[in-house]
Amino acid sequence: MRTPVVYVAGMLALALAAGPARAQEGLGLDLSSDSNAQKPNEQQDSEDASLDTGNLGLDLSGNTSGVDLRSRFAFLGVDTPDRAGAAALKRWLGWLQPVAFRSGVSRAADVGESRGQLGADYDSALRCGEASCFGPAAETLDADLLTTARLAQEDGTWTLRMWTYDRDRGAVEMDVVTGRKANDSNFIREAGNVLSKRLTGLARQRALLKVSSNVPQAVVRVGERMLGVGKVEARLPPGEVQLIVEADDYSTYTKTLTLAPGATEEVQVRLELNGPSPDGPPSDAVAVVKKSSKKSSGGPSVFSRPALYTTVVGLAAVGAGVALGMKARDAAAKGVDGQGVQNLTRGEYLAARQQSMLSSVLMAGGGAVAGGSLLWLIIVPARSEPSSSSLAPVATGAGKGSTDLHLVIGGSF
Repeated sequence: MRTPVVYVAGMLALALAAGPARAQEGLGLDLSSDSNAQKPNEQQDSEDASLDTGNLGLDLSGNTSGVDLRSRFAFLGVDTPDRAGAAALKRWLGWLQPVAFRSGVSRAADVGESRGQLGADYDSALRCGEASCFGPAAETLDADLLTTARLAQEDGTWTLRMWTYDRDRGAVEMDVVTGRKANDSNFIREAGNVLSKRLTGLARQRALLKVSSNVPQAVVRVGERMLGVGKVEARLPPGEVQLIVEADDYSTYTKTLTLAPGATEEVQVRLELNGPSPDGPPSDAVAVVKKSSKKSSGGPSVFSRPALYTTVVGLAAVGAGVALGMKARDAAAKGVDGQGVQNLTRGEYLAARQQSMLSSVLMAGGGAVAGGSLLWLIIVPARSEPSSSSLAPVATGAGKGSTDLHLVIGGSF
């Protein structure tokens, strides 16, 4: 009696073990029926992921220390203005969304995440078809690629229009798929294939740029796009870019980089302070030294030279001598009568003679002084005053000592 009991128990255990295995054989998304429309999106995503786990697109993060360098993709959803289209919306999302995320891209946002992050702007972005309204949504979601769709009847035919925005190029690509019914399986499957092909063609392997600066408040830009402040890591499209690092009171760093797909580019930037080096004198002391040296380099003014004034005195003496000589000559001419005889008294004669002698002395002496002084003023170089520059001691505080550094430069010519 024990043998049949053991045999029955063993058969029962085998049957229970085989049940889940047979049930797993039938997992997957069956678009030939409408049963999937009743399933939650999360469950459908899980089933779709089990369809093709061996081919999930390119894995570009192997050489970048775990950083995913695939294009980030955001799916906004499907606009369904018709009632029949709205009834099939869950089925459409259950197929399009998983297919899109398996097309060589990384996930930026699904429909629910896009709605939550965009908030009041979600409806306008969902119905957008131009780059001007896609751009802000892509920036908010940090998406390199972004797709929205519209399912509606056009001239009696069900039409799905899909707009995919490429942030790198700032361009929008549109795809159109038509079908017999809103919930037709072939229609939905074909739309998924078209979207997957479009994303695969637009997806580009990114490059990782790492920038570090010695100035924590330095602003890091690539062209007109600001990446961050101080130490920055950014995923950028491959190609040639211009890196700019700048900060107030520091020189600007500029360098042209060529970013390779899947590669990591590290740049260490050292910004230099504008003005004198930290080991040099203070800027105000340098300004004082430059100002004093500029004054001394020009030499004393001509009006400060004695030769100018002795020249003037000599010329004045010559002028006085000429005046006295003319006066003596006039006096002598008045004393002569019509017959050529001088009618002068002895006193007048002596005064005229004295004026004539004084005139000669003044003219000779003044001429000599004026000529010598003028020659001295023109030929002999001016003596330059000793110039000096000093660095004033810097006060280190009350009651504390100070260190004086004096630099004196002088000379005379």
